[in-house]
Amino acid sequence: MTLNDLDIIYEMEKRIFNDAWSKESIKNELIRAGHSLTLICELQGKTIGYFFAQLVENEAHILNIAIDTPYQHRGYGKQFLDQIIKIYLENVNVFLEVKRSNFSAINLYLSFGFEEINIRSDYYSDGEDALIMVKKNKEYDLVSSQR
Repeated sequence: MTLNDLDIIYEMEKRIFNDAWSKESIKNELIRAGHSLTLICELQGKTIGYFFAQLVENEAHILNIAIDTPYQHRGYGKQFLDQIIKIYLENVNVFLEVKRSNFSAINLYLSFGFEEINIRSDYYSDGEDALIMVKKNKEYDLVSSQR
């Protein structure tokens, strides 16, 4: 994803979410150096989705993943997430928050091996709770080898 995608992503964000990110927030993710992963999903040359994540050491935090409304419930989100995990996130633990009422997204994440680990009360601007989910792809050796 580049700054050339900013307007398309912003318009899509407003169509998809009631509590859409601002254009400035999207721009900040696009220009953030270092640990950002920003991707678009294309179908026949047309942008139909996008993905934002922060990467730190052995962890990734999905900030936003979306498929434009005319293309939802057709399997594109599942294909997009599958490719992202296989190409970029296979060797890290992946965290995300999802609205507690977003059953289709929750079921998608569960099908990829994500587990619910906690709840954040009143997380979203509309007061709805968020489920915190994780897909563990990396094990940490927390036991010291010195005994």
